[in-house]
Amino acid sequence: MISAHEAEVTFRFDALHWRFKDALDAEDYRLRGVLDALGSVEGLRILDLGCGKGRFARALQDHGAVVTGLDLSAKMLDEADGVARVRGSARRLPFPLESFDAVIAVEVFEHLDPSSWNEAIAEARRVLAPRGTLAIVDKSLASLNADRPWMPSALLKRIDEARGLWMYPADGPVREHWFWPSRLRKELRRSFPDVRVIHLLSPAERRLTLFRRIPAARLMALWVARCGGRTDV
Repeated sequence: MISAHEAEVTFRFDALHWRFKDALDAEDYRLRGVLDALGSVEGLRILDLGCGKGRFARALQDHGAVVTGLDLSAKMLDEADGVARVRGSARRLPFPLESFDAVIAVEVFEHLDPSSWNEAIAEARRVLAPRGTLAIVDKSLASLNADRPWMPSALLKRIDEARGLWMYPADGPVREHWFWPSRLRKELRRSFPDVRVIHLLSPAERRLTLFRRIPAARLMALWVARCGGRTDV
């Protein structure tokens, strides 16, 4: 059974599915970050959490991966052509133990209820092979805005929410949650011994010295959590 939070998120994605792109540039910086983190994906079994219309799943398939997509939005899944897909919740994954070599979640955790983060992380760990990898791409609360580098990105988000320009209504029961990189890293280390954070550089940020020199100012972060290997101290 899905939660009230998940039901609202699903309703919003179903209602606004037309807003979301169904294609991905082969050089998308988020995709490049995931590929760099995973290494060669040829033959890897990968679960794409919150796969939406399957953009990242198809891109990984183009690199030789065997990808399964999971999402709660039926409208989004209807447009995930060419992807093996399942309707389901990140809190209760409908897969057996050790089903995947990697799990990716691109801009998905921001839509989860914060109280369910640990559940989703534990479920990802459960379905991963003994030396598998979880790669999460999401927005950093520490970031600055690329168009207005004097302004925190989260402040601009709050302003746009108040103006009704965000996906969720400002007075609604759900908000998009961004992450302090260190906090999510701490949550991940409850289930994974090796966790690192990489700050991804977008094309817009690349133009400015600030973002090239100060990685923590960048909007998108990549958390790479490995089941085995050294502990990152």
